[in-house]
Amino acid sequence: MSLKDSYIKLSKKFGGTHSLINKGLTQATVNSIMRGSDIGVSKAYEVAKILGVTMEELLTGKKNYKTSYLPEHEKYIDKLIEILNNHDEEKKTAIKIILDNLKRDTWEQQERKSKHQEINIKKQKTG
Repeated sequence: MSLKDSYIKLSKKFGGTHSLINKGLTQATVNSIMRGSDIGVSKAYEVAKILGVTMEELLTGKKNYKTSYLPEHEKYIDKLIEILNNHDEEKKTAIKIILDNLKRDTWEQQERKSKHQEINIKKQKTG
């Protein structure tokens, strides 16, 4: 999979290829990717970081399931796994509800941003 194809696929969860400009990518970087140009290691790293993926996933399109986490994140991940592996059904249910709600809220925020960006793009094109 090419960098362009991988970028298109991975950027969908953020609202599309140009939606990442608001997250710190430059228009020039996005244009280079979309033309299929080589963007260099430092730009590829920046893109991967913004997308929340590894360089390997960005460049190959394949997810490496050996995910490494920051130490402060590992602490909470371990706690969540401990709770979910426990036999206390009330705690498991509570954690699942909280995680589902947080994920839904994040998704809805991204959707609102995407719609707002689409409106702005349409205004710029017609204006």
